[in-house]
Amino acid sequence: MAQFRYRLQTLLEQKLQAKEEAQHGLAAAQRDLRNEQEELETCLREQQAAAERMQDASADALSPITGATTGEWARLKRAHIHRLEEQKERAVAETRAQELSVTEAEERMAAARKTLVTRSRDVEVLEKHRARLERRFRAETERKEALDQEEMANVIFLQGRRTR
Repeated sequence: MAQFRYRLQTLLEQKLQAKEEAQHGLAAAQRDLRNEQEELETCLREQQAAAERMQDASADALSPITGATTGEWARLKRAHIHRLEEQKERAVAETRAQELSVTEAEERMAAARKTLVTRSRDVEVLEKHRARLERRFRAETERKEALDQEEMANVIFLQGRRTR
């Protein structure tokens, strides 16, 4: 009996390999997104801490100052508050930049997911094509075998009639 041979098997194997690579790409994109989100959480905590430090320093600056060096002390407090404001602004800028990184990672993950869907669909189409061709091949083989058996039965019948 003849064996079924799918003439597009090489293409199917290539599509399967591409699908596997897309799965790995999606997993990497998910890892990257998780890392970016964790970094964003760190930035948000740092931004919150900077805001709290500045708020505490501002509240402390309002407390009355006594002593001979009040002018110097007030200048140092203002300089300290200014540095804290700069730290808070840097933290806000870092948070915004990290939010953009998270957005980009989400877009990369969406693209990787779309690629995986496309590659999966390609594989599914070829596998359905292969199954359909194999069913046709099997049906044709069975039909030929049935014809061969019928022919052999006819030959045996005719030989039996001649020998009588």
